[in-house]
Amino acid sequence: MIRRILISTTLLWGSTLALATQPTLIESETNLVPDSQAEREEKEDATKGKPDPQAVPPPANKVPAALLNLGEVDAFSPYAFVVDKATRTLTVWKYDSTIPTLVASYPSDLGREPGDKTSSGDRKTPEGIYFFQTRIEGAQLDFNEYGSRAFTMNYPNYFDSVGNKTGSGIWLHSIPETKSLLRGSRGCVVVRNEVIQKISDYVMLKKTPIIILPSVTYLTAEEFTAQKTALLAWVEGWRKSWEAKDVNSYLTYYGDSFRALGMDRDQWRRYKEGLNAKYKSIAVKISNPMILAQPDRAIVRFIQAYRSDKKEDVGEKILYLTKDSTGQFRILGEEWEEVPKDNLAAAKLMNSKDTNL
Repeated sequence: MIRRILISTTLLWGSTLALATQPTLIESETNLVPDSQAEREEKEDATKGKPDPQAVPPPANKVPAALLNLGEVDAFSPYAFVVDKATRTLTVWKYDSTIPTLVASYPSDLGREPGDKTSSGDRKTPEGIYFFQTRIEGAQLDFNEYGSRAFTMNYPNYFDSVGNKTGSGIWLHSIPETKSLLRGSRGCVVVRNEVIQKISDYVMLKKTPIIILPSVTYLTAEEFTAQKTALLAWVEGWRKSWEAKDVNSYLTYYGDSFRALGMDRDQWRRYKEGLNAKYKSIAVKISNPMILAQPDRAIVRFIQAYRSDKKEDVGEKILYLTKDSTGQFRILGEEWEEVPKDNLAAAKLMNSKDTNL
């Protein structure tokens, strides 16, 4: 008897181990709306014997606009994955000092239906900024369906949830040589077995991003540096206004639709005004931030060390940015999670003399 477990984006390894007395196959929740036998046969027949699509390498001397900064190396991954739906190409990039460099390009398969995923069962690949969550391989997978290995993604992410998008179970997985990379998936990004073996070394769970775009915008080094510098300055302006307890300036970084900790923008103002009155002084340090961008939104991740005369903590903060009607980035939401003070990136930040690393 073989047990099958449907998984969305988070795999409970402890629960899986508890069932280890019987073989366990884990399936993506995209299989909640399975293909019919006729659909599978029709797709297999239509693509049988056709060669894989060719990867389209990026333009020479240009880099993706999405990878503005991969941040503090002790806190995040130096690698990032970018999927260009228009060319069906997965590229892997490494951040060397100030700019990403191309590691490799691979052909990929995508959702059977075009466009951005909006609902469960629509067979579309989502477009956005995601992070790999768990790794599944070997006997846990149906090799004929998912190949030798799979990495789950955090779809739906924060932006997807705000946009009321549904569905789950979006993975990066492989397929055997008997399957075509032209058949179309139920929403996952698909590569060959040999490819997923190669790129696995570049994946740090919860830390390595995969950005999926309808088409990738590439920038020259000068254009890239200008955009990166502008967003780094934006983040530094936000930090300085918070540290200075300048609520009016601080709130200009927040959008009208902002929500966090169950508070809207007006409630957030009153909350911060209360803390400013309570504390005599505030010091805020942040690490070199990870900045990932789409044309109208961005995610900023960094280690944050906060200290006042009555409170001290260190954690990872994520800012979710969207552009307003003037084209300026504003904070739509933010999240914070405590990290141990002996965490390498946290310790480095707390022991630094400068406000920014």
